Amino acid sequence: MTLTEEHLKDNLITAYFVDNERKNIEVLTTSEDKKITLSTIIPFDENFVSFKALTKFITIDQLHELTYKKNKDARELFEKQVIDIAKRDGLLSNLDKVTSDIFPLLVKAIFEDDNTDHLFALKLSLFELDKIKNSTNEEFKKKLRQSQTKIEALQAAFELIK
Repeated sequence: MTLTEEHLKDNLITAYFVDNERKNIEVLTTSEDKKITLSTIIPFDENFVSFKALTKFITIDQLHELTYKKNKDARELFEKQVIDIAKRDGLLSNLDKVTSDIFPLLVKAIFEDDNTDHLFALKLSLFELDKIKNSTNEEFKKKLRQSQTKIEALQAAFELIK
């Protein structure tokens, strides 16, 4: 289908590149009665009639912006779907609410896992707590910073909060 200025004037929805090389553009338009969305792939070619018609409504910069936004939105949707599937299949806890099934994992993480990255993440999380962040007890804050295990970090945090 050849896209014309007349058709695009009233029916253009959007356009974006469909390949990494940015050689092809998908142009979405509506049918004349506005009931159907039509997809047309055109080459990125300044001599191509449909491309010339498209550039009357969308600049090259806008085409790049629309492509970026479409890819970003698609990525966000994909990530949300993956998280929803993982939660549904029990591979990931619902992090919005605490349920009793998190405690065995928490106990294992504290008492059995010696991962230093996890120790660092625990310390960061503890320092985000208002009672610790706003505490003036520099001795226990130092103790928390210098803790070598998760248990030491938690002990220092409990002392600070007392």
